Amino acid sequence: MMDAILEVVPKICQLGKRLVQVDIIRNDLDGVRQDLQNTVDDMKRMVKNEEADPRKKRKNVVVAYFRQAEGYIGSAQSVLNSLQDESWLLKRMMWVLSIERHLREGQELLDKGNQLQGQGLTNNGIRKRGEKLPMVEDQYIGTTLSGIRDSAYQAMTGGRAQCIGIYGHRGAGKTNLMKHLYNKAFEDVQEFEAVFWAKAPDIEPDQRNYNKALQNCVADGMFVDLDNNDAHDEVRCAGRIMARLQEIGQGRAVFFLDNVKEDFPAYELLGIPSQMTPESTGVNCILVFSTLSKDVCNRMKCDHTIKLELLEEEEAKDLFLHEVKLDNDQLFSRRDQERTKKVAIQVAKECARMPLAIIIIARSMSGIEDHREWNNRLNEMVGTISSINKEEDIILEQLKFGYYCLKDSTVQRCFLAAAKLLPNDCQVAKRIIIDKWKNCGLIGKDREEMYVDDQGHVILNRLERMCLIQVAPDKQTVTMNKWIRKMADTVS
Repeated sequence: MMDAILEVVPKICQLGKRLVQVDIIRNDLDGVRQDLQNTVDDMKRMVKNEEADPRKKRKNVVVAYFRQAEGYIGSAQSVLNSLQDESWLLKRMMWVLSIERHLREGQELLDKGNQLQGQGLTNNGIRKRGEKLPMVEDQYIGTTLSGIRDSAYQAMTGGRAQCIGIYGHRGAGKTNLMKHLYNKAFEDVQEFEAVFWAKAPDIEPDQRNYNKALQNCVADGMFVDLDNNDAHDEVRCAGRIMARLQEIGQGRAVFFLDNVKEDFPAYELLGIPSQMTPESTGVNCILVFSTLSKDVCNRMKCDHTIKLELLEEEEAKDLFLHEVKLDNDQLFSRRDQERTKKVAIQVAKECARMPLAIIIIARSMSGIEDHREWNNRLNEMVGTISSINKEEDIILEQLKFGYYCLKDSTVQRCFLAAAKLLPNDCQVAKRIIIDKWKNCGLIGKDREEMYVDDQGHVILNRLERMCLIQVAPDKQTVTMNKWIRKMADTVS
């Protein structure tokens, strides 16, 4: 009997000890949980600051640690929630072993966190993606643009294209299309191992300066440090860019280069393989770029070329009404909405199906419910009264860049002369325009007649490739968009 009592006494003492300690160790666990939470928060701030350097990437062991610590914090909190003061004391004692286990695990995680901070949280990793580009959330995408986007993406993923060129006049929506393709590729981790974006530099008078600027733009987009100095070595810099692509491995990469002004040797200057070099370089990289001129696409030897045309009339109207937000019942009564919408459709028509003009004019009128203001804007656009708004000036300034890119003074003068023959979207025969150029002495000085005609057709073809004129399906007549013609009036 005495032996049995002696065996029970230690257990009773242990039970009493736990009865006394349950609240103490609960507070200890809460302290460890809070300390670990603070440690994790501090480490995440450190990692974020270090990753501001694109060459830095958090270690896999750090990623695993964050996951383990966050799981532990949730588990410890569940234990603490089960030990509220109003709980029955003996019931709370049942959690003592769990509390003690969590205390040990929490202390181990704290020690591990301190160890990881001492070893460094990041290392130099290969960054394979830039950042997702911001897009307007409720952006209107018509059937035409949607079809072009899907066709271009199919060319990218189907292995049919190594170099894709997107061309069209200023404000045709090239950058918008590029952004759609980039974000789609950015999210497609199965198809594309790496996705990068850069904007091409402005043209420099000195070709060497332009080459350097272009290499810097592309290297920055790929997070490559060229370590530039005064003695800029183009070949070595191209090698560094290609080395980054080789580091990515055999997975497919795609590089988007927006707003290219003139052609360039992609392989020799940037280390981006052409159609002839992927196998020999061990690099699988698609180049997608936008430009004003089809000539650039031709000289870049694109195997897939996309021209952004003017919008169809119905899509132009839908885009305008979407941007101007006339369907807001909070702003308009039903009668005013219908009356204003009729005038708005006429204003949209005066935008001549050009996305740049549609968006700028529509946004300038967004929220305006007084139909008299809409009538006034319509009269301004048709030329009945002089304009008091600046939106048209903004549109024309952007379009002037296409004129300046002609560079050749003879071609520029021929463009301005053609604009005078093409008012109000009318069609004029190529023959008439060429004869006008000859009679004005713009072409054909000291040349035989057939050579003069050839020169005239060469200039017309160049203006078409720069999207400054449109050629009718019969190939014999041309027309000019209203905004292009207005732009010509501002530079003549």
